[in-house]
Amino acid sequence: MTILERLFGRTKGLDPNVSSYSFIPVNNGQLLTQFDAQKYTSAYQDNGDVYSIVSFLARKAASIPWYVYKTNQGSRAKMALERYKRLTKGIGHPGALDQAIRERIAQDSNTAQILGQPNGYQGTDQFFEQLFGMRFLTGEGFIWGNDGNLDNGTFTELLIMPSQYMDLVADPNDLFGLSGWYLSAGTGNIPLAKEDVMQWKSWNPSFDAVDRTHLRGVSPIKAAWYNYLMGLESAKAASKLMQNGGAKGALVPKVVGGSIPFVDEKTAANMQRALHDRVNNNDRYGQVAMLQTPWEFLNFGLTSSEMALIDTMKFSLEQWCRVFSMPVVLFSADNMADNNYQNALRDLVTNTIVPMCAQLRDELNRWLIPRMGDKNVFIDFDIMALPELQRDMEKMVNGLKSADWLTYDEKRIAMNYEPKGGAYDTAYVT
Repeated sequence: MTILERLFGRTKGLDPNVSSYSFIPVNNGQLLTQFDAQKYTSAYQDNGDVYSIVSFLARKAASIPWYVYKTNQGSRAKMALERYKRLTKGIGHPGALDQAIRERIAQDSNTAQILGQPNGYQGTDQFFEQLFGMRFLTGEGFIWGNDGNLDNGTFTELLIMPSQYMDLVADPNDLFGLSGWYLSAGTGNIPLAKEDVMQWKSWNPSFDAVDRTHLRGVSPIKAAWYNYLMGLESAKAASKLMQNGGAKGALVPKVVGGSIPFVDEKTAANMQRALHDRVNNNDRYGQVAMLQTPWEFLNFGLTSSEMALIDTMKFSLEQWCRVFSMPVVLFSADNMADNNYQNALRDLVTNTIVPMCAQLRDELNRWLIPRMGDKNVFIDFDIMALPELQRDMEKMVNGLKSADWLTYDEKRIAMNYEPKGGAYDTAYVT
């Protein structure tokens, strides 16, 4: 930030009244609206299963800490950094950064400061929770960097843009290029420079030279749209069933002395009133009720349609878990044993959370660091901070401690550390 910028300040926030004339060549480019993503975000509010899964994924991913490290220079350091990036697409260890990143965090860098306080109304955790939530839900996550209306200036704040209102303006001369973005607002279209917007999206198998659908991500909701409709209708049916389900059972006279006591219509009506006043009454909670004549309860049970409705709702939840790469065990009351639950959490972190964080790391390093003016820094996440992985690390460490037939370098490699050579490459027990 220059002295003039510090003296006069720079505009923050996104003015909703910005007119739609812009740097974007609208007359040459084609305005491509998002693929009706509004109904996908509405699914988050209308479907309890979608809300539970997406919010769970977003919170878990946002709990992973992010740091900005200073990097070493040289070809060896670059090779080590690339090796580390490949390792952490699975489960790696920060020790693989030995040759690439110094053992200190670049806390005073512009990048670290803006990630620590992205904007005036969100902290780091909430910022990343919203970003991951949009990415999981819509297949796209957008960050807009506010440069204070200075061309290619450093960002003063970062804001998450709603994917369902982001419209792409295609480059007429490049099938894979774009000229900019529009944010559709109630006051009109707000132009956003493409350099100020980071689009983090899933891959899209569609390709269309006219619609340019290959430039947008794919929402899991789109792939499971009929499952969404099925779950919505089953929820409505369950609600109507609870409202109009009728009696759960009936009282019938108990056989006494080999005969069934006769109950006429008047006696039955009196018993119904007594049952309502003495038994089915919140005001008499915990009290002991007395009824004349022994009675038995006849449970009507569930009808076949009611059982089918329960099975449909379970099937819908399992389908959502598969679409979002969420282990079904985490939402199944039948498999809530501690061992099953912990294994499912580790599977979630390994196969879903880590690959998503690795994608975001690459996008942030590509887009954010150059705009913040920092040199020789690297944005990274610390996946080993999650408690789900601590048990695995403890098992590995304890196993390597007793593996005396291995050299120290072999143990370091097993822990994803760089070998040191020399005395570390010698086996002292044969």
